[in-house]
Amino acid sequence: MRFRATSLAALAAIPLALSACGAAPAPAPAPAPPKAAGPEGIEWAGRLCGLVNDFSASQKNLPAVDKSNTQAMKNSVVARLDTASKTADDTVRGLQELPPSPIEGGDQVNQGIRDGFVQIRDVLVGARAKADQVDPNDKQKFTEGMTALQTELQKSSQVDLNSKFGALEKNQQLAGAAKQAPGCKPFFNPAPAQPAPGQPAPAQPGQPQ
Repeated sequence: MRFRATSLAALAAIPLALSACGAAPAPAPAPAPPKAAGPEGIEWAGRLCGLVNDFSASQKNLPAVDKSNTQAMKNSVVARLDTASKTADDTVRGLQELPPSPIEGGDQVNQGIRDGFVQIRDVLVGARAKADQVDPNDKQKFTEGMTALQTELQKSSQVDLNSKFGALEKNQQLAGAAKQAPGCKPFFNPAPAQPAPGQPAPAQPGQPQ
């Protein structure tokens, strides 16, 4: 069973392309530059990013799946789901506890991201309920239960966090604050993708092919 939070992997590495939009083809008056964010805005953006980063990091360190027997596998999957759902709930609560944004529109961005993590948490809680129903003493029922569990987890792919983070990008003042916040650096410089087991590492810029 490939229960390695693969459906949540996209959540753990959502790069924010906080770059300026392309210029319009026809000449147009230049818009007034957005007001620069102050220290409070930068700190707020960093806290927002930090909560998402903490969730991402937690998904990379979930308890391992024990495949030695069906009972051990069920127990280890339950442990993974317990850990993942707790961190999702911690993320939701952390976003709820953020103070009001000093940047206009920041609270709406926070609400959208929080709504996305509520959906993720609910998927994980639903999967945990499915895991409880898995019968490790009957091979056929065990397989059916694990299949139902995977189907439940696949619902996380319906959570569109990209659009919710896109709202941050569209808020130029908030995007500017995020670029200056240390907690947001992983979004601008995501870690390189790791090769699959047995595959060569991707060539880095400047290295011979």
